This record gives sequence, C-alpha cells and structure tokens, in this order.
Amino acid sequence: MYRHLKSFLVGFNPSLVAVAKYQNFVTTNAMDQIDRMCERYCPVPRFPPQKVAVIGAGSDVGRIASLFLKQQKVVKLLAMYDEPGRGVIGVANDLAHIDTSTEVEAYQGRMFLKDALYDSDVVLICGGCHVMPPCCNTPDRVVFFKNMQHVRTVSVACASFCPQAIIAVQTPPVDCNFALCAHTLKLYDVYDKRRVLGVNAINSMRANQLFCSITGTDPSGSTTPVICGTGRCTRVPVFSAGKAGNFPQTQVDCLTRLVREADDIICKVKSNNEQGHLSIGFSSARFVVNIMQGLFEKPSFIDSALVEQAEPEKCYNMKVCATPLTVGKGGIVEYAIPNLNEFEKELLECSKVDLEDMLNLGRCYAVGDEYFLHDSKYCYIPPCKPCKTVVPRETIKQ
Repeated sequence: MYRHLKSFLVGFNPSLVAVAKYQNFVTTNAMDQIDRMCERYCPVPRFPPQKVAVIGAGSDVGRIASLFLKQQKVVKLLAMYDEPGRGVIGVANDLAHIDTSTEVEAYQGRMFLKDALYDSDVVLICGGCHVMPPCCNTPDRVVFFKNMQHVRTVSVACASFCPQAIIAVQTPPVDCNFALCAHTLKLYDVYDKRRVLGVNAINSMRANQLFCSITGTDPSGSTTPVICGTGRCTRVPVFSAGKAGNFPQTQVDCLTRLVREADDIICKVKSNNEQGHLSIGFSSARFVVNIMQGLFEKPSFIDSALVEQAEPEKCYNMKVCATPLTVGKGGIVEYAIPNLNEFEKELLECSKVDLEDMLNLGRCYAVGDEYFLHDSKYCYIPPCKPCKTVVPRETIKQ
C-alpha cells in the first residue's frame, strides 16, 4: 500500500514523501488483494510493467520463445505458465541464470493462471498438440479438436484478468484458434480487433529465407509477406513484393509449394519425429518483441499477422486476413495490404474458402453453434505413407 500512498501524495506535495525513509514490508493475502484493487482504481497514472506472459511455456515452442524473450530489454518481466507435468518451473529456474535484466516468474497449475496473466501487456498463447509423424498430413481440424480447450480456457482467463493485454495466438491451427479467441472475448465484451493477433511469423520468415536464398539478397534487409491465413491450405506467399527483377514463374510455383508444405517437409526430414520448433519458437519471440517495441518504444512493423481488418473492402474483400501491419501504443495502427499479381490473386481466391471454413469452425465452438463444412471447400490433401523412423545403428542386426 505504501507505494500507492506515495504516488497519491506526490500529486499534492512532493515534500511530504521526501522525509519518508521507510517502507512497509509486512503484508498478508488480504493486504495484497487490497493493493491490487488500489492499482486498478487509483487515479494516479500507473507505469506499465512491460510484462509478457507465455502460456504454454513448458512446450518446445514455449521454451524457445521464452529463451529469446529473456534476452530482450523491452521485456522487463517474463511470466511463464503451463500445466503440471510440463516442467515449467525448472525451465524458468534455468532461464533465470541468464544474466539479463528481464525478471522471470513461473506458474504451474490452473489455480495460478490468474497470477500469470495479471497486469500483462502481451499474452502469447502457445503450446498444445502439433502435427507429428507418422501422421504428417493430419488435417488441421483434427489438431484443433485437441487444442481448442487450451485456447478457450486461456481466452476466458484473459477476458477476466487482463482484458487490456494484446493477445498473440500461436497454438495451431492458428486460423481456428484465432477465431475461437476473438469470439470468446466478444462474449465477455472485451474484444478489440486491434489487440488480438494470430501469429503468422513462421510462414513469413520461411518465405523470406527461401526468396533471399534464390535471389542472393540479405534476409535482414527484406520482407516477404504471407497473406490470407496461416494453414497449409490458406497461406499465400507474396513473392512479387520482393525486388528480384526477372523471377521465373517456375521458381515461384516451387517456392510457393515449399512454403505451403513446409510443416510436412520438416517432420519428414527430421529423424527425431519433431517439427521445426526452433524456427517456430524464434519467430514467435520476434513477433512478441515487435509488439512490445510498438507499445513502449516506437511503431513497429510486423511481417504478417492474422487480424480482423479495419476496411475489408481494401483487403481483397476479406474481413479477417493475414497481412503486414504496424503496431503502436494502442495496438494495431496501420494495415499494409500488398498488391498481388495474377498468380497470387488466383491462389488467394482458392484459399479464401478454406480460411472461411477454419474461421467458422473456431467461431462455432466459441459461441456454441453447430458446425457445417463449407459447401465450396475443396482443398484436399491426399494421405501419405507413414514417415520412416530412423533406427539407431547399434540395434540393426548384421
């Protein structure tokens, strides 16, 4: 309570506080609760804690994202949360050994979700089930059924305990879970389309790396946006936005397929039956850092994020679409809609139906409506043979 009394007195007479050389360190649960209520209703301007909450921090993606966030000066407090059995407390203790100014907190168990989210500026929802071998071509709908309760629970908690925070949804499939989170917040009347984003950083990063490897340019000096959605049937890389001169269409077709099938390619190539958790975790952390820089430093550009558009008629007549954007003090401040060539326009038209179907699936679960498959949905991924598992050399019979 002392720090709030101090702030209150400073507004009237700073000399009243100058003689106070003590601070009350005696506290109880009741006093702590009153302290938080005072923070909420006190008219004295409050200083943002610059806090990021990583929900699902015990997962592979959450651990890697937390590692990079621990190194960022713009993040002063990193709250890591996960369910029991994920070892998030051990991970947080490990990260606490890194000599950076970012403080680390660990919360494990549903009863501590409120404390993890309280006063957060950005909430990263990650973790959950990913597409794993031998089912590399598992439909996004099946993955959503495994992850929807996780996203739903966190969305309800965010609406109750940190409605002011910017929420970045990374749990796959992002198309469905973004809609689930947004419509859940609408039910609690705390939804702000400028402050709910679907993380599409990994697709934009992959597209930029592939593009620069072909053209021989520096990836740090260019961006390759990925629009429409985040799923394998909805992501549309815009390679025409790059400055590459004469770029053969055959290479565009090949690169587009590589971006759309990147998840399957990685899970087939890696011999330890994992996805690209390193690149996904890094891209998610960079996504969050860009948001924090926009909130507390200067407007920051994000390569691609799934958001509700301010003017759908300017965004290919799509109300919800992944596009580049700029984040400022209050959230999204500008939407950058790239121009498309004929090939990209055709691919976008083919992908709209799948995005609408995924968004509708997430909406139906949030509001309780019955879900029906889109009449025009035709994206079909043929079943593949199970991924081969590498057998250790010592177990092979000679």
